Amino acid sequence: MKPLLSLCFFAASLVLGQAALAQTPAVTSSLSAQKVEMLEGKAVLKPATKGKPGDVIEYSGTYRNVSTAGVNKLQATVPVPPGTTLIADSAQPAQAQASLDGTRFAPMPLMRTVKQPDGKERKEAVPLAEYRALRWEIGTLAAGSSAVVSLRVRIDAPAASSSAKP
Repeated sequence: MKPLLSLCFFAASLVLGQAALAQTPAVTSSLSAQKVEMLEGKAVLKPATKGKPGDVIEYSGTYRNVSTAGVNKLQATVPVPPGTTLIADSAQPAQAQASLDGTRFAPMPLMRTVKQPDGKERKEAVPLAEYRALRWEIGTLAAGSSAVVSLRVRIDAPAASSSAKP
């Protein structure tokens, strides 16, 4: 499913680059997508040239301060591409915030209010498949230094076609 993976990488690159540029031209960003394979019980990262349903992909965003002064209030944002599901507890560093729309962020796990048949409301966790981006508060990034954030997703199986023939 190379087109899906290529599309995911392009979308993630676009958002990652825009987030850094909107904050300051002193910060450059890059994104890598690597396939996670388990070998002898250990996760091994390999180039993500192709992807298929069930594959795990790790997105790593690297932010570099290329200026001679520190950069304050830096935020790192990495999208969760459509057609993938965020893997629980894969965000590094762990204190990321999540978003369903790439605009509004809140601490994880995201919660929503659901109205019950009896009219009462209750809070429930939003499924990880609905997460569309993670954001980290990097804070101050010293001159010449870098920060790396990452998350893992699983490529979803294609949705079943609803156009079954009678």
